[in-house]
Amino acid sequence: MDRILFLIISLVLFANITYATPQLENNYKSPLTFTTEVNNYLQKDKLKPVEKNGIVITGSSSVRFWQSHIHSDFTQVDVIARGFGGSNMNDLLYFSEALITQYQPRAVAIYEGDNDIAQGISPTLILNKFIELSNKLKSSLPEIRIYFISIKPSIARQSMWPKMVETNQLIEEVCNSELNCTYIDVANKLLNDGLPKENIFIEDGLHLNKKGYQLWSEAVVGVIEAREVNKNN
Repeated sequence: MDRILFLIISLVLFANITYATPQLENNYKSPLTFTTEVNNYLQKDKLKPVEKNGIVITGSSSVRFWQSHIHSDFTQVDVIARGFGGSNMNDLLYFSEALITQYQPRAVAIYEGDNDIAQGISPTLILNKFIELSNKLKSSLPEIRIYFISIKPSIARQSMWPKMVETNQLIEEVCNSELNCTYIDVANKLLNDGLPKENIFIEDGLHLNKKGYQLWSEAVVGVIEAREVNKNN
């Protein structure tokens, strides 16, 4: 009986979730790979609704791994953590309604671009996807504040760092010229003489350890809380 009830609840939860056929460009692969992961978030939302006007933190695995302690790092604002590991800017664009817009947040912080570069995507195309995502969000939420968390350096992807720097610079220029768009530099805190600090990563040389996340949090939380505390719209 319990199993039947579970199946009925699952069907109700997912009955209205449909996704259009994704439009692919260059080396971007289908974002539908993440459908199950995104639907899991939607299921959690239906069981425990999320309050509006919060701050969404979303992006690839650097956000997903942060989720275990992100709420203790943000002490002055409410955040909605929606990381999905392995994602890129195009994936977030495709799932932006499910992961961002539906919560009607007052702000969103985005970490993408790391995997894009690793997948051979050009800095210009990443920039264009970021602009497309920003425009899409603003069309639904005109007052939303957008934070872009800079692509981080890592030991595993050191050879790709020049392309990541170029991407960061392109997006920073856009943020500097746009209202309600803020570029957050995490890279400098993770570098030592232009190279990634060796003691801030786990064994894979890509993802941050506890010490790395302390530096990451200082950069990200400091900027967001300074701008978002006491802002209710």
